[in-house]
Amino acid sequence: MAETRYTLSLPAEVYHQLRQVSEERGVSIKDVVRQCLKVGLVAVKVDGDPDKELLIRERQPGSNGSNTYKEIQLQFIW
Repeated sequence: MAETRYTLSLPAEVYHQLRQVSEERGVSIKDVVRQCLKVGLVAVKVDGDPDKELLIRERQPGSNGSNTYKEIQLQFIW
């Protein structure tokens, strides 16, 4: 697949977060940005469909060994 170059200016804080993730996972910043863009494109597609929603489910271990889940719905503000 052919690649297209694109120059992207980022706020310093976003760049530092990308760099931190790349170091933690042992991959390049370029790979982290590509993965974030892929996830973002899915999110934008879901956001455009009123019959779909994008959720993050966080497991919360219970005191008796069972798990409960907290769901957070992502919404875009354009």
